[in-house]
Amino acid sequence: MRKLHWLVTRPEGRLVGRYGLKTRIQNGGWDPVPLSPVEAVPRIAPTPLLIVHGERDGYFPVDHPRMLAEAAADHAELWLEPGMGHAEHAATDDLLARIGRWGGAQDS
Repeated sequence: MRKLHWLVTRPEGRLVGRYGLKTRIQNGGWDPVPLSPVEAVPRIAPTPLLIVHGERDGYFPVDHPRMLAEAAADHAELWLEPGMGHAEHAATDDLLARIGRWGGAQDS
């Protein structure tokens, strides 16, 4: 996330995005400014939330999903997956099956 923030908010980052990644990033600000994930997570309660995060994620450190789970309080379940990298590119078939079987609040 820090890399993405640098890419979007800094003039040097936008140049890297434009010429290195072939992606144009608008120079202006956001209107309206979106909520941070930590501010947004409590708003989905009481809907159960499953947070699955790879311990080897190169984009988001493990403190990020922990902050999300804490902000969601008792409506979230956090799975820190050993050896897993970032998102769907690192998810195994077993993990995807476990996610599919996840029952949220377990009818609580």
